[in-house]
Amino acid sequence: MGKRRQVIDTVFAGIDDPLSHVVYNVKGVATSPNGVLSAPRGTFFVMNSSGTAASDDDVYLNNSTTSPGTTWTLIYDASSVGHLYV
Repeated sequence: MGKRRQVIDTVFAGIDDPLSHVVYNVKGVATSPNGVLSAPRGTFFVMNSSGTAASDDDVYLNNSTTSPGTTWTLIYDASSVGHLYV
């Protein structure tokens, strides 16, 4: 098994196209998805808040040991790195 396949299998639970699993905050509240939102391991979550501009565009990755799971890690802090361009 090549390194690319190992990373995909480990980080993204075998999802061949990790960017096909992106969810957005639809509540309009800047709240971490950790412990709240269940999704398959390797899913990305993009914060989209109508009330807190500092948290807009934060990106989390679901790294639960189970799939689906609710363990999310902030991997892109838009307030310190910059907002996403869409």
